Amino acid sequence: MLGSNWWARIVEDGIGESYVFDATTFQFKLVNRQARQNLGYDAAEVSRMTPWHIKPRIPERQFRDMIAPLVSGEHSLLAFETVHQRKDGSQYDVSVRLQLLRSEDDAVFFAAIEDITAQRRAEEQLRQTSDRLDAIVNNTRMALFMMDDRQRCIFMNAAAEEMTGFSFAETQGRVLHDVIHHTHPDGRPFPLADCAIDRAFPENNQQSGEEVFVHKDGSFYPVGFTASPLRNDAGDSIGTVIEARLIADEIRARETMRDYNETLKREIEVAVTQRKQAEVQLFQAQKMEAIGNLTGGVAHDFNNILQVVKGNLDLLTRNVVGNETAERRIQHAMAGVSRGAKLTSQLLAFARRQPLEPSALHLGRLLHGLDDMLRRTLGEAVEIEIVSSGGLWNCNIDRAQIENAILNLAINARDAMENRGKLTLEVSNAVLDDHYASDHADVTAGQYVMLAVTDTGCGMTPETLAKVFEPFFSTKPEGEGTGLGLSMVYGFVRQSGGHVKLYSEVGVGTTVRLYLPRTRLLEEAAAELPALTSQGGAETILVVEDDESVRATAVELLTDLGYRVLTASNADSALAIVESGVAIDLLFTDVVMPGNLRSTDLARLTIAAHPSAGVLFTSGYTQNAIVHAGRLDEGVELLSKPYGRDNLARKIRQVLERRPAVEAAAQSPQAKLPPRKLAVLAVEDEVLIQIILSEMLSDMGYSVTEAGTIAEAKAQLAAANFDVLVTDVSLPDGSGIELAIDARLRNPGLRLVIASGRVPDTASWPAS
Repeated sequence: MLGSNWWARIVEDGIGESYVFDATTFQFKLVNRQARQNLGYDAAEVSRMTPWHIKPRIPERQFRDMIAPLVSGEHSLLAFETVHQRKDGSQYDVSVRLQLLRSEDDAVFFAAIEDITAQRRAEEQLRQTSDRLDAIVNNTRMALFMMDDRQRCIFMNAAAEEMTGFSFAETQGRVLHDVIHHTHPDGRPFPLADCAIDRAFPENNQQSGEEVFVHKDGSFYPVGFTASPLRNDAGDSIGTVIEARLIADEIRARETMRDYNETLKREIEVAVTQRKQAEVQLFQAQKMEAIGNLTGGVAHDFNNILQVVKGNLDLLTRNVVGNETAERRIQHAMAGVSRGAKLTSQLLAFARRQPLEPSALHLGRLLHGLDDMLRRTLGEAVEIEIVSSGGLWNCNIDRAQIENAILNLAINARDAMENRGKLTLEVSNAVLDDHYASDHADVTAGQYVMLAVTDTGCGMTPETLAKVFEPFFSTKPEGEGTGLGLSMVYGFVRQSGGHVKLYSEVGVGTTVRLYLPRTRLLEEAAAELPALTSQGGAETILVVEDDESVRATAVELLTDLGYRVLTASNADSALAIVESGVAIDLLFTDVVMPGNLRSTDLARLTIAAHPSAGVLFTSGYTQNAIVHAGRLDEGVELLSKPYGRDNLARKIRQVLERRPAVEAAAQSPQAKLPPRKLAVLAVEDEVLIQIILSEMLSDMGYSVTEAGTIAEAKAQLAAANFDVLVTDVSLPDGSGIELAIDARLRNPGLRLVIASGRVPDTASWPAS
């Protein structure tokens, strides 16, 4: 097909998909290697095809009309987008650039093709994310305004329109100050210089407080606001975002309090102070909860994306062995995935959505066990002192998470001390009484184990202290740290039923106190689990995952490990497979999926139908499906996203080996018998194909019997029992379809696989 044409050799070895077809017959003269591999055809097959054979959406007549401007010379290049169809029927999006090339004795069309499937998928994901953010902004009850660098209104949400009486169309492009507070209630002008909201942009810092707005009907109403500058990538202010809420009721309450008689003045002042504290705590709690819900959802989507990337990198690693450049690039990509996974883990910790496994723990012994690691991490210039009081209680906490929290606090302390100073870690018993609990809305009175981490660093101002637990807030230079360390500690301790208190003084240092719930249970020695290798198996696994990319990656990883894989996009579809009677050794299901049936109910029904099956959940965000009271439900196995091939292999084997049926089978005489291989009858008249087919089936663990004709196949079917019949359609002495129908009528349990180079017409096949 290539001949000696120089252009043929260039196109064949070129990067990307390239096609050359005759300008008269339109038959392909050359389809390069990249294109053939993507389409699934060999060179002989494509030589008999034309462009409309692989373009299901463009029939011949339409294609000829499209290229008419090229033939006439009206245009030299034709560019369009469509889809190509592979040999197996699957389709992918493409961008086509088509040219007509002429020589003295020849004319051909040259098409350069770009696969844009991934681009289309990314655009759709971006659109969905944008829709979700729009829904969040327009459904919140907080009024939101956005102004540009000239203080003109460029956005108002529905709550802002309801508050002001103005529609966005009425305020768009107008200076917001002139619309909502151009005059005082007493009629005096309200200049820009007097407005803290408008100062947020020129002063380049956040402003908050209370103001009086003017309603569209001319009435005045008080609001509480926060105005924050918008910054571009260079850090320059380009506008302002305003959050506002109605506070008329709060103001009336304050005015009522001022009317009380003088004898109750002190009590009223105390009550007002407590009220303000409660309002601040409530507002902070609501804000932290709202941010937590948002970050939890973002972490779920991000973990799914990371799972697709990590899984495919794992699979790709095996294809580039020996290619140092490719291996190095994969390592760099893996490092990026790991950083992303750590980031989402910190987000989930702050959002209090991570699955915890708390147990009785003696913090004194834990700290002494971490001593060497802390000294190596912090360096010789940081003096470390560990103080553990006598009679220390045990606390109920997740060991891995508390170790991570201690390390985070120690590293923050080292940075605050500029790598030189003294770090003190102290543990003792503590009791938080009802009085303390009444002053702190997030505290339950009771017994705790207190861990105090104290440094001799620079300390923090009250303004910094008020924001220190907010996610992404950091006092470090830009690019140093994520701003999630303390927020992760805060979320983890709160999820564990504890309390965090922070004390700091500029120039003196900082103390962070963690109050962890006491338990009367005894600490158990950590059991040493046998090391599990990253081996696969031959069991049947049902994969249930609503994200198509994540599901495809999981299937490829499991198939690569040797497992037989069944798939479903939701729990409802999976239940149909479970109840079909097909053998299932393991249910591998996402936790959060759309549909009427929950994943936990699917797991329960699977165990009921297949008592010996194992269940493994996976998720990037568990919500409350399998985590309650801050801890993973008892007996639940979870593999958090993103996971790699080795982690998946080890966890799958671990769950499979823990199945009740595995333990029972180990005690039965039949356990020592090897499993029966499925018997396959392979019917193929082409000798070379028959050899390859038999080798493939044997490598997959089947017992294979060969036949080259229908007569041979019928003799084999009469002489032995087979589980599967694999047959070509066209055989020397008849139709493979008729052979399959006859064999199924004689053996209803026989499974059929039709293997052919063309798609057979199934319209006339019997329903059975």
